Amino acid sequence: MAVTQSPSVVDAVRRALEIEDVGDHDADGRPLVRTTATLTTNVARSPAQLWPLLTDPARLATWFGPVTGDLREGGRFAAPGAHGAVRRVVPPHLLSLSWEQDGTVDPLLIRLDPEDDGTTSLRLRYTTLYDRARFDSVGPGLRALDWEIALLGLAAAADGWRTVCMTEVPTPTPAWLTGPEGREMLRAWSVRWAAEAVAAGVDEGTARRGERATTSAYLD
Repeated sequence: MAVTQSPSVVDAVRRALEIEDVGDHDADGRPLVRTTATLTTNVARSPAQLWPLLTDPARLATWFGPVTGDLREGGRFAAPGAHGAVRRVVPPHLLSLSWEQDGTVDPLLIRLDPEDDGTTSLRLRYTTLYDRARFDSVGPGLRALDWEIALLGLAAAADGWRTVCMTEVPTPTPAWLTGPEGREMLRAWSVRWAAEAVAAGVDEGTARRGERATTSAYLD
């Protein structure tokens, strides 16, 4: 079954969005808003099996891209398009990072909790600050889709969604993302993050504007 016919691939991830006006302004006097995107999924591997895919540079390179540096607690690393620091490590259950990208330093938390059936509940939480005008223009999806792509890559590398999706999970290579199935997936992710924005209190028109901006940024 093609990905475009399998919404279960898209909906293998559960999403939640929190939005908070922080009562502060950036250096240019623009009001700031804090957003926290939470992505949760079940992966048909134990935490111990998933842990090397998240912390071993050689394994990370197979699905996320080259990551260099010191991935121990207190170390610093460089990743595709970003760099950061390792704040806390609790193998094989918790990885807390600072994610430094486009001039921001944002907390990123990944939790791996074992389930009774031998699978793992994986939760990724990413918090960032926007100036309010930019958030109203681009919405939460512009950053959240990076993590959607990452989780799809992890699931493909671990073969962790096959029993959930009942179909082969694609590897999100650049060629796939620019092809028809990848473009359809990117649109579907944008729609879902717009829906989360509405659920978090953003008015429909603003959320849909952000949806269009996110889709355009990835597809154009």
